[in-house]
Amino acid sequence: MTVKTTTRKGNKQPLAGNIPPAPTTGLCLDMLDDIVGYRLRRAQVLVYQDYVRTVGSLDIRPAQFAAMTIIGANPGLSQTTLATTMGIDRSGAVILIDALEGKGLAARVPSKVDRRTYAIMLTDKGATTLAELKRMVAEHDNRVTACLGPEERVQLNSLLLRLYQG
Repeated sequence: MTVKTTTRKGNKQPLAGNIPPAPTTGLCLDMLDDIVGYRLRRAQVLVYQDYVRTVGSLDIRPAQFAAMTIIGANPGLSQTTLATTMGIDRSGAVILIDALEGKGLAARVPSKVDRRTYAIMLTDKGATTLAELKRMVAEHDNRVTACLGPEERVQLNSLLLRLYQG
């Protein structure tokens, strides 16, 4: 089997951009080195793994934590508003809320504004759990971004925001 080398003939630079081979394997990643989505996914996997190690005992997935945080900051919001805020389908929000209700962390209550909808509230258990989660997730976030300086962290957040806001 013939394997392509990671450098251009007579040149020490990698084939794709100026990024060295993958550190864990030394393999050339070809165009993957230049694809933002690939880099985002690799970073997301590492962030997710650390999140699970950090909050695993509470059995709260990242989307559930996000939903709880939004509900906690905006008690009484509708399922539709939650879905729009999170950038997910309304059916996805229903599934999230069902899971939170099943754990006793959130409740649907009749809306005071629109009788056709429900307002979503955290339960007392949900508020207590969210406070603990926020502490744990802040530690997790600091750990996974420890390789960045304060300005780099602000820049990364700004660039990611620009990507998903368009």
